Amino acid sequence: MAIDGIILAAVKEEMQQLLGCRITKIYQPGKRDIVVHCRRPGSGWAVVLSADPQNPRVFLAEDVPVNPPSPPSFCMLLRKYLEGGKILKVEQPDLERILEVTVENTGCGGEPAHYRLIAETMGRHSNIILLDAAGQVLDAVVRIDSLVNRHREIVPGAIYIPPPDQVKLSLLALDWPSFLDRMAPASPKALLSTLIRDSFTGIGPRTAEELVQRAGFDLDAVRQDVGQDGLKGLYLALEQLADRIKERRFAPRVLLDARGEPCGVSAFQPASPSAAAWEFTSISRALETYYASKLARQETANLRRNLIQVVEKHQGRLAKKLKAQAAELAAAEDADTYRIYGELLTASLYQLKRGMQSVTVENFYDPDLKRVTIPLDHRLTPSENAQAYFRRYTKAKKTLAEGAYHYQRSLDEQEYLEQVRTSLELAADAADLSEIQRELIEEGYIRPTRSLKEKRPKDSKSTRPQPFRFRSSDGLEILVGRNNRQNEYVTFRAGSPNDIWLHVKDMAGSHVIIKTQGTELPPATLEEAALLAAYYSKGRTGRNVAVDYTFRKHVRKPRGAKPGMVIYDHQRTLFVSPLAEVIKPLLARQTEAASGGGR
Repeated sequence: MAIDGIILAAVKEEMQQLLGCRITKIYQPGKRDIVVHCRRPGSGWAVVLSADPQNPRVFLAEDVPVNPPSPPSFCMLLRKYLEGGKILKVEQPDLERILEVTVENTGCGGEPAHYRLIAETMGRHSNIILLDAAGQVLDAVVRIDSLVNRHREIVPGAIYIPPPDQVKLSLLALDWPSFLDRMAPASPKALLSTLIRDSFTGIGPRTAEELVQRAGFDLDAVRQDVGQDGLKGLYLALEQLADRIKERRFAPRVLLDARGEPCGVSAFQPASPSAAAWEFTSISRALETYYASKLARQETANLRRNLIQVVEKHQGRLAKKLKAQAAELAAAEDADTYRIYGELLTASLYQLKRGMQSVTVENFYDPDLKRVTIPLDHRLTPSENAQAYFRRYTKAKKTLAEGAYHYQRSLDEQEYLEQVRTSLELAADAADLSEIQRELIEEGYIRPTRSLKEKRPKDSKSTRPQPFRFRSSDGLEILVGRNNRQNEYVTFRAGSPNDIWLHVKDMAGSHVIIKTQGTELPPATLEEAALLAAYYSKGRTGRNVAVDYTFRKHVRKPRGAKPGMVIYDHQRTLFVSPLAEVIKPLLARQTEAASGGGR
């Protein structure tokens, strides 16, 4: 969780500039998200408040979400009571994760009235609540009735009760005796960072770890590791933190993980000078940057998961279909047996009589002239039994021909879906996934909803495939498709007949083109392109991955084949291992997207 009480204290201080502003517009872009626009002559701000259980947050926003066409009922209620009102106070009760905005507006009878908009940023218990001057709930973005919590109802008409007191010591009123009273009786095995988090207001897990490090302890230190001097060091770290909050000496940071991805927000400089972080002058900018990255990653993960579920659903359907088709083909394999039975019966009509249920005759098609027993329908004449077998032969022969065709079509579809599944796993961002989603819609695997139609780009340039482009150590250009649409573009539009085409052997993966420019292909470039083909495939974690390569002119798309499905010949095979230490320098030579768009 990025927001703890200390970060919210920094937000509260930053929001003091809203005092005296008028609320000009309110809208609700998400189920639990509210945007409040505030203005005073010459300046304006937008406040984002969210009760999202995974991403509760409050900050002043620069990149404001889009206003939806139809406002929900809670948004309408906020407009009724708050629009046109003046912000009087922005408060935070003792470093709790609660922010209260007091607004003065005109009441129903024309008299001045005060309202409180409360944002509780408390994980899955987060909420946004509007109160009247008497503390009565007018409504909330999440209503909580007595069936959910009989001690704290948040429904229209109920008296607002703050979240239960967690019996923590106030960091802003901390003294040595109260600190010792809390720390001394703690369990010797209690993790120090957990003990701090659970004992003092406003401190979240990340801040607690910071304090432990500032006091000179390891993150896995426990209470029994801390003597009297250690306690004094810890108290001093808490005291210094409290002084910074009181003096409003915030230094916002977005913390970065080992991959350089935003992983948290801090109101102060990290304890370790080597800790990777982005510096900001505004806590709101830090929060907005962090949540933009986190929400984008979540959106990408959700879209990837949903699309994989779609593909898996069709793969399951196809597996059943293939099993049934294989059974039909196996049954149709007896076509020649029916023909032989018909001919043997025709040759033996003189031995047969109506009413017989079987006959044993010499099989003159067998080299050893073995005798064979032929089942008969006792209701038919001998001639009709022979004709019945000839009809079964004709039907089975037809089934065999048509069944083989449809079975192959199903195998091709199975290969296509496996390719799509691999593309989904290798997709780098939401743009890649959206491109695959459009392909699945075009191929009929996803029914286009109204929202998907609205999201579809109308500009042809924005929908143009944008494969990766690399520069080999010899200076040649290497194009790598990341999904079927890009594979088609790379192979049949970007690739020239004498360019080199590569693909992993017998598994799903990217189409790769080396732009040879009419020159002899250097061995180093060929190996680098093969490494890229292996890395952007289902075999990316393997060793000695087989990669086929041939001239682009030897690659063809079968009539009626799905996107990205090709056949090729005149190939040779190269074996490569896309290990991290080998592929990383190669990936660093990626340039802009092949179709001209940047990434």
